[in-house]
Amino acid sequence: MSVIGLGKLQHAAAADMGDLDELMALARMISYAKALAEDLNIELGAQSLDLALTAVTRELRRATDADLPGLEPLLADMNIELH
Repeated sequence: MSVIGLGKLQHAAAADMGDLDELMALARMISYAKALAEDLNIELGAQSLDLALTAVTRELRRATDADLPGLEPLLADMNIELH
């Protein structure tokens, strides 16, 4: 493999990690907003955020086989299957 080809692969791997970091950050923000909506008894908002969190965690699991650090305690109480 040429140096240029190797550089492209490294760039693609770094971009993938950046995407995973963004999805993780999004999942954490949605989790926080969902918990806040539940605390404020905003049922429709909490349900909508639960659906959004389900979609994001599904994408995370599809993108990687690794655990989801920082989200395990939150995901343990959630149904992340298709609704």
